Amino acid sequence: MSKWIARCRHLWPVAMTMMVAVIMIASSVSPVMAQQDGATKEEPSDPLEVFLHQFIEHAGLPGGVVAIGYGTGDVRYAASGYASVKPDTGMSEDRQFYIGSLTKMMTSVVTLQLASEKRIDLADTIGRYLPKEFQDRIPNANKATIRDLLRNSSGIPDYLDGEFFFQLVGRDPQHGWRNKELLPLIADREPYFAPGTSYASSNSNFILLGIMIEAVEGDHIEAVFNRRVFEPAEMINTSFGRFPRPDRLARGFDDANGDGQLEDVTDFDVGDQLADGGVISTAEDMVKFARALFVNGVLLGPNALKRATTDTAFAGEGSYGYGLMIGSSDWGPVWGHDGIYFGYSAEFSWFPEQDTVVVFLSNGRALNEVPSVTSMLMTGIFGKPE
Repeated sequence: MSKWIARCRHLWPVAMTMMVAVIMIASSVSPVMAQQDGATKEEPSDPLEVFLHQFIEHAGLPGGVVAIGYGTGDVRYAASGYASVKPDTGMSEDRQFYIGSLTKMMTSVVTLQLASEKRIDLADTIGRYLPKEFQDRIPNANKATIRDLLRNSSGIPDYLDGEFFFQLVGRDPQHGWRNKELLPLIADREPYFAPGTSYASSNSNFILLGIMIEAVEGDHIEAVFNRRVFEPAEMINTSFGRFPRPDRLARGFDDANGDGQLEDVTDFDVGDQLADGGVISTAEDMVKFARALFVNGVLLGPNALKRATTDTAFAGEGSYGYGLMIGSSDWGPVWGHDGIYFGYSAEFSWFPEQDTVVVFLSNGRALNEVPSVTSMLMTGIFGKPE
């Protein structure tokens, strides 16, 4: 079972029982009316919205949006909570959120596209694409292959280990970080292990892939993603982060001071232009991404997709493919990712046997221990497992 689902089996049993019941009662596919900005609203009556409302309250989150995309092409949405406070603005399903590490799926897609075009080889070492002054300073760079980076099996240490990067952010909250600027934070460190011998999640892998993509394409990461991912998938409300913040972006809240209270952290740039987590998107656009990647062949051909989901590294409670967590559930395989960005959290789960995607986007990080949204919805969506 995938780790972002397995970690949540034991939590919140009473609420889960109730929500399973109401979701199963209303299993017909019909869009949920979302809150309108600034509007007051009575207690929700749609089962999916009831579930989300209670989840948001229990988790201590400001707000969130959930989308369930079915094989028929229909999508159900629910929105709950607030997109901003002071002034209070109700959440709506069309809001943008930072998607954090869900960006890694897109970075992997572009990498595989370049490999399919024979512009790179997955057996290339990443060092050949780095600036010369860093080729011998990045640990394992002259041994770790692009495949190793995609699978988090490179042994290259995570630039987010420790607090140094966040100290830099605190000194310059709107810096506008670029992938190459993080090379000094990765350089001259000890590797975790020899490439290909183990697994360790490291954001540095996808920063280095971003540098490779920009070097091969000769263009900025956002322009590349626009051409290769956002436009082909018709993700019209998806981009990398930027200043000024888009009006559609839900304000992000986090416990920045460690005092157990959420503060508005929207205006801190912790990676707006970075290939490991800088994308902002909507629930609707992430459903489009799922269809373009897994169903319609718009982003990857079948051979590339098969390799991305079968050439995996063991990752504890599941496996890790090419920018994808590969796991199993009582309903069959599940592929996807979870994501964290300062003030935001996200889930993306694709069930290939059911041709169904579940997306959850929130403008906060939970103050209380809670299950994943996906784990709580599965029985309601698919029925009791056989």
